[in-house]
Amino acid sequence: MAILPQDEIDRIVQSRHDVPHTILGPHPFGDGKRMIVRAFLPHAEAVTLRVNDIEPDDYAMCRLHPDGLFEAVVEHAGAGIDYVFIGSDRQGNRFTRRDPYCFTESRFTSADLALFVQGRHRRLYEKLGAHPVTYGQVHGVNFAVWAPQAQRVSVVGTFNQWDGRCHQMRRLNRSGIWEVFVPEAGEGDLYKYEIKTAAGSVFLKGDPFAFRTEAHPATASVVYDADWGFCALDAGWLQGGRQRAFSERGIFVRAVDLDAQAVAAAEAGISTFRALARPAFLAAIKAEGYTHIELTSARPGHWGSASSFAPGSADGTPEELMELIDACHAQGIGVLVPAFTAALPATLSELAWFDGSPLYETATAATATGASFDRAKPEVTSFLLSQAAFWVDRYHVDGWRTDATMASLYRGLVRDEAAGFAGIRIAVALPARPPTVAGAEMDRLVGGRHDNPFAILGPHFSEATRELTVRAFVPHAQGITLELAAEPELVFELSRVHPQGLFEAVIADPGPDRGYRLFVRESGEHAYRYADAYSYAAPVFAELDQHLFGEGNHYRICEKLGAHVRSERGVEGVNFAVWAPNALGVSVVGPFNRWDGRYHPMQRHGVSGVWELFVPEIGVGALYKFEIRARNGHTYLKADPYAFFTEAAPGTASIVSRLEGAHAWQDQDWIDRRARSRPWEEPIAVYEVHLGSWQRREDGSHPSYREIAAPLVSYVKRMGFTHIELLPIAEHPFEPSWGYQVTNYYAPCSRFGPPQDLMALVDACHQAGIGVILDWVPAHFPRDAFALAWFDGSHLYEHADPRQGEHRDWGTLIFNYGRHEVENFLIGNALFWLEHYHFDGLRVDAVASMLYLDYSRPKPGDWIPNKYGGRENLEAIEFIKHTNAVVHQQYPGVMMIAEESTSFPAVSRPTDQGGLGFGFKWNMGWMHDVLAYMKTPPAERRNHHSKLTFGLVYAFSENFVLSLSHDEVVHLKGSLLTKMGGGQAEKLANLRLLFAFMYAHPGKKLLFMGAEFGQRSEWNHARSLEWDCLDDAEHRGLARMMEDLNALYRRERAFFEVDFKGTGFEWLDADSADACTLAFLRKAKDPRNALVFVFNFSGISLPRHRVGVPYPVAYTALFSTNAQAYGGHAAAKPKESVRAEEVPWHGRDYSIEVPLAAFSALILKPAAADNRPVAE
Repeated sequence: MAILPQDEIDRIVQSRHDVPHTILGPHPFGDGKRMIVRAFLPHAEAVTLRVNDIEPDDYAMCRLHPDGLFEAVVEHAGAGIDYVFIGSDRQGNRFTRRDPYCFTESRFTSADLALFVQGRHRRLYEKLGAHPVTYGQVHGVNFAVWAPQAQRVSVVGTFNQWDGRCHQMRRLNRSGIWEVFVPEAGEGDLYKYEIKTAAGSVFLKGDPFAFRTEAHPATASVVYDADWGFCALDAGWLQGGRQRAFSERGIFVRAVDLDAQAVAAAEAGISTFRALARPAFLAAIKAEGYTHIELTSARPGHWGSASSFAPGSADGTPEELMELIDACHAQGIGVLVPAFTAALPATLSELAWFDGSPLYETATAATATGASFDRAKPEVTSFLLSQAAFWVDRYHVDGWRTDATMASLYRGLVRDEAAGFAGIRIAVALPARPPTVAGAEMDRLVGGRHDNPFAILGPHFSEATRELTVRAFVPHAQGITLELAAEPELVFELSRVHPQGLFEAVIADPGPDRGYRLFVRESGEHAYRYADAYSYAAPVFAELDQHLFGEGNHYRICEKLGAHVRSERGVEGVNFAVWAPNALGVSVVGPFNRWDGRYHPMQRHGVSGVWELFVPEIGVGALYKFEIRARNGHTYLKADPYAFFTEAAPGTASIVSRLEGAHAWQDQDWIDRRARSRPWEEPIAVYEVHLGSWQRREDGSHPSYREIAAPLVSYVKRMGFTHIELLPIAEHPFEPSWGYQVTNYYAPCSRFGPPQDLMALVDACHQAGIGVILDWVPAHFPRDAFALAWFDGSHLYEHADPRQGEHRDWGTLIFNYGRHEVENFLIGNALFWLEHYHFDGLRVDAVASMLYLDYSRPKPGDWIPNKYGGRENLEAIEFIKHTNAVVHQQYPGVMMIAEESTSFPAVSRPTDQGGLGFGFKWNMGWMHDVLAYMKTPPAERRNHHSKLTFGLVYAFSENFVLSLSHDEVVHLKGSLLTKMGGGQAEKLANLRLLFAFMYAHPGKKLLFMGAEFGQRSEWNHARSLEWDCLDDAEHRGLARMMEDLNALYRRERAFFEVDFKGTGFEWLDADSADACTLAFLRKAKDPRNALVFVFNFSGISLPRHRVGVPYPVAYTALFSTNAQAYGGHAAAKPKESVRAEEVPWHGRDYSIEVPLAAFSALILKPAAADNRPVAE
């Protein structure tokens, strides 16, 4: 028999051996046909080795050492013999025991070792700890533990009477891993590790990898099969439900104190885990807006008190914990568990000096909070990663709570395990600290009085401390969490630093990419992603913008102020900017923040008075207003003066709109031709239209811009008008104002549809060869509380003194034209309509009220003279000149038309010639005189003949437009038809005569809708025109006449080429007052191209009316208002031509004789004229 060295025997019996398998167990002996088996059975008196064969063989074992080392030689070849030890102890108790040292296979492989020592083993719990396994037919438990500084490690427990001599473990190479397989041990056995140090100390340690532990106060580990296969019911949750549930809501953790819950559970006679799994409890958690629960405990026996891989034994079984997590997932609630932080948990004190050395912890002195994990050891890193992975793998938890020091470690785990860990989050516990903002600053912010909220809110990074401070003011928030864009797996909870909803977090060393996302929890099931406006600090309103705006020269101001969709760092949102220089604070409000001004306070740009803020993740269609806190203590809710679209009345909110690309314009040819045009030498016959009443739907509602486009364009083109003039279509809630009380100057009226529909209407006109003029109202604005009046708590857009700032007649306010920013607002608005909507001209309303400080102020003291003591409004005059100069410079061919009713000089003369710069001016005097004449009974007209002729005295002092506008058919004035005298036939004849006279007279033409077919009633903005008039043949005749007259007007150059010079006009008969007749000659640039106009305003037909003419040629009759086709009574067409006779008449050597019916006009063309048609 082989002699065993005494040193080896002593090491075994003294429990100092680190490779007991080399002594104990079976070993080949002699010729290889025998085996020598040794066993260390300290309690045995005698031992027999029985070989389990077909016929068992028993071998008496001899005692090698009195402490219980036995040996036997077995006549059996091969290493795979099956045997047991049968013996008795000193008390006579018999036992049968398997030899743990005949099992030499290690579960901790070389691959495990490589990962372990590199800090990359994430599944250590599958190899270390206690694992029930089967080798062959033998069931037992494989124990493995890491204790590299131990001299000897044994596993002790209920299976070996807690005697460390019985199951000494073997060290695997130099890894520090100790392992032994214990047959007969099984699930439920208690155990610990007995560790002996080189210094001779012996102590017991619980298993750091135990899946169950004894109930407190006992501390033994419990063998538990974690692979037994609990039937989880949350497959859908794991396969994407978890990721979807929290991607937009974030995570909000409700800490569940197991200590407190245990009391109620005990009263109910159930475990804590079972109590938490009740539907009512989980529903209450969800109703509070929480997305996760976190299981916490500070008491021994509860969570994490003996092993970081075991739920607290006092709270229930592992199966009950799994049931709780399943129930949470069924309710859409995630579960967090504590992961390790930098400091060793106080509840896991046994980890400290685990093998007699600082193994898991650093060797340096403990920190103020206790010992810290030694992450410099890769083995410790593997331990930490495995602990975190275990809870996700085995219990399906949804994340962990840790501290900032360990967060990056666990983040790497989530990324490396992306397929199985999708949606896993790491809640990072931040150290408590006092607020980093002064209380006074916080009070200014929450009170809405801070003009630089970026100084407090949003991200603030300190290069000195390498800390990122993030603050958010969300008044309704119950909690806020933050995810870093570069590390979305990490979740930081912001602390409330002000009771009204100011939150703060300080994050250490966040890395170069410091972008983040915020999530907000409110009461109820309301958790959502919150886009932090204060993480985007790049201003759009730059210093150059401030300079130009302050000068009044920012001609594209609408591109900077207002609401503009833009992208910032890949995130689309809206940039809001508003001018409110006297406000204490300004916020943008809307449905996106519950119309609560505390959410989005804006930043002020220096002395410019402009406030700006980019609000991410809202876009086109968003409603908004500005909440303005004034110095008088009041708060005003104002629509955006620069809004491109608004709510339809009675709503008054502005709407975010994008004009760029809103419509695909097809009118470039038109725009190019317009730029080359000379409007004063071209035919201009304007059809004035009120969109709300031209043609309504059958139900009486308004048509949209797009709906009305086809019928309106078709009609106007057929009637032959060259332009449409739209009554004001800037937003005006008060419909009876007809558009002249504008509240939103940059927004088309929403009653008729969105901006792109108006663009489509203008485009359709251009493609049909029709220009479009917009009625523009810069003279005054209404007092609506939501609009421009008293905008920032001061008289901002209007004059403060009512003697300058109020229109008493109209109840409106007057712009302060001397304030550069107000001037810029209006000039920018004029350019806006021309640029974005392609309008071909602006008719400027109420110019006279702008020009005179004493307009409609007859009493002394009602007005304030200018600096020279005069009545002229010098600031308004400068504004008008500035506007006209810029428009003509930037948009050649565009018409600027003044509705000006006084004799103010040079209204339609260029600014460099001392004029106001308008291209045209309405001839209000002509209109009043002629209508007054037409109202006069025919028998009395001879006494008022000068009303027809006086207009020619001043006709060429301005570039006049002859207008028969909407103003003449409202306020009980009656329609144009009813203004005419006589019966129906006479009225229509007079109306035909009036239109012919207007077209013949020098000046461009404008006619309000409905007049072209002789509408009977006064115009009513609330209903359609009386299209049924066209059922009457006489009215159809009038419309036919207008169609032909427009065609003739556009064709014959004498009508329009020399409208504004006396050389284009000659009287033939101006003095026949008694006969009530007139005749004159109109000439084109080529004077041979002329027309003769003859009028009879009396009720007496003149069958042989003689008119002096300049040329001894034949004159061709082109047009007669008395034609039967027009409703007249001419028996037949007039002679195609009549030759001049050498009969002196009207001071001329030659004359012609023509039939001239009562109330009729005749147009003739001399044969010498150039008959070339005008190109359309």
